[in-house]
Amino acid sequence: MRRRFLGGIHPASYKESTRRKPIVPLEVPPKQVAIPLTMCSMGGAAPVVKPGEKVTVGQVIAKPTQVGVYVHASVSGRVRAIEPRPHPWGGKWDAIVIDNDGQDTPCPDLPEPMDWSRMDRKEVLERIRQAGITSMGGGASPTHLRLAQSVGRVDTLIVSAAECEPYLTADHRLLLEKGDQVLQAVQMLAQLLRADRAVLVVAGDKLNAVEFLERRLRRKRRSVEIVTIETRYPLGMEKQMVRTVTGREVPPGQSAIDVKCAVFNVATAYTLRCALLEGQPVTHRAVTVSGGAVARPRNLWVPIGTPLRCLLESAGGLKERPAVILTGGPMTGTVQTDLETPVVKNTNALLCLTQAELGSSDQLETVCVRCGHCVTACPMNLNPAFVYRAMRMGETDRLPDLHLEDCMECGCCTYICPSHIPLVDLIRQARTTLAEGGEEA
Repeated sequence: MRRRFLGGIHPASYKESTRRKPIVPLEVPPKQVAIPLTMCSMGGAAPVVKPGEKVTVGQVIAKPTQVGVYVHASVSGRVRAIEPRPHPWGGKWDAIVIDNDGQDTPCPDLPEPMDWSRMDRKEVLERIRQAGITSMGGGASPTHLRLAQSVGRVDTLIVSAAECEPYLTADHRLLLEKGDQVLQAVQMLAQLLRADRAVLVVAGDKLNAVEFLERRLRRKRRSVEIVTIETRYPLGMEKQMVRTVTGREVPPGQSAIDVKCAVFNVATAYTLRCALLEGQPVTHRAVTVSGGAVARPRNLWVPIGTPLRCLLESAGGLKERPAVILTGGPMTGTVQTDLETPVVKNTNALLCLTQAELGSSDQLETVCVRCGHCVTACPMNLNPAFVYRAMRMGETDRLPDLHLEDCMECGCCTYICPSHIPLVDLIRQARTTLAEGGEEA
């Protein structure tokens, strides 16, 4: 039975162009990669190689400073420079530039595979830390820290393969092509966390993946529960996932751990398995290349640090001028203006959208008609219309009572508004007003 959550929207999926296409390597490997020293939301890393040095695939090239993550070479070759390069999160950040020799020589010092049935918890966490694993679904938080915080404190593990944003299909293909490994990864995570219940959540538009996984479960007899949830955005958000699967409400200002749940993305779980059972650090990831402007949309297996230009070339280039280029989904993605920007660990998609896909640009904002659509769509049960009134009428004294700290900036209210009011932008402004003491900026 499919389950659903409070609020949300159901935008057109636009997944048909890639959902049946397997994950394949780049047809032409990048001649050069630029691997940013910052690929974690909590900090960066310091280089341990110098220009001119030779490196191999999987070799540590930067070690974390404070709470950053390890960075590894994704190709073999020679370090050309350590210099500022465009970063998909915005601006230019230091990166290690490597000239690819095309040999893909593996690092000889990669750790041996572990016997996960007898694994020592401290050893496992250290292995995950050294593998440089972050949240691959978009958050980019260090996985070893989230695991360390969750061990012994949770009774339910939730691994999300929701992939609820339009166009994205990389996780869907991962389920179909690496289903056994994914199920094993979920079981390993549950054992590591000492969780009583292990749940793999799949959106209802991936029924072929659900059927495939259920067959594998019957054959392998793994203690993993498959839960199918109605396809709605923002299904993948942590609080919505916890509430839908367990019925528990995550209080404001708290996280899933506070209600005895741990939530991880399916790509993160798969990468964790590769680190433990194969000794492989994070050097590659699956990326969906799609959008109406792309000639041949597909799912690619891409070395970290590969310029976005190489992904587009492998997808046949552009068949028309895009209105916008994004990394990530169309609801929460980041606009990119430079195709030399590299793929990082949380880059799950490259989208080149046409003006027709974006909608008309001449839709002007009109007055609020009090239809209540934004209230119905809000997955956090907030009232964006009240924020609109408070900001436009100068009634900022009402803002503290509107629970703005609960807003996830998912964009549902802006998407659904018939008056084309930029409600998410107003909420961001309202938060700034509160941070500045409640006075207008």
